[in-house]
Amino acid sequence: MTWPDNGASAAARHQMAADLAGGGWSEWINAFTAVPRHVFVPRFYRQDTAGAWQSVTWEEPGYLEAVYSDDALTTQVDDHGVPTSSSSQPSVMLRMLKALGADGGHQVLELGTGTGYNAALLAHRLGASNVTSVDIDTGLVEAAVRHLDRVGLQPTVVAGDGAQGCPSRAPYDRVIVRHEAPCNRAEV
Repeated sequence: MTWPDNGASAAARHQMAADLAGGGWSEWINAFTAVPRHVFVPRFYRQDTAGAWQSVTWEEPGYLEAVYSDDALTTQVDDHGVPTSSSSQPSVMLRMLKALGADGGHQVLELGTGTGYNAALLAHRLGASNVTSVDIDTGLVEAAVRHLDRVGLQPTVVAGDGAQGCPSRAPYDRVIVRHEAPCNRAEV
């Protein structure tokens, strides 16, 4: 499957990055400008007024606006309707990336791959060979690798227990832990 990309998605991505920049600019803002979030969030879920999770994809009204908003998006729901993964709020991601203090040449271990979007931002800014991402959910890892391949970034992404890290890629200069805390309130 090819991911839709057009002038509207590029404009939305650039606007989100400009909003995140708040009048300033940084190498991280360049990453947000370059990396298309919609490739990493081909589908998300929002709750209807009855609390049932509804899938939202590219074809649906409001998809693009939601993906390029400064909102966390639920990206996985289990068979019981419990959210199990999300794409973090971009402004929170930006604050975490800035606080990480990573610079060119730093080896970074990310715990919690999720959709792969944050790994893509890290790889864009630091170089894919400097980024290792670990997630316990094999399905998420497989999807993240597909998303990363789609945008031409190949950081090391492995399925495993984050507490173990990825010793074969150590040592690391920085470690970032991303806990995806899905939203479980009804959107009205």
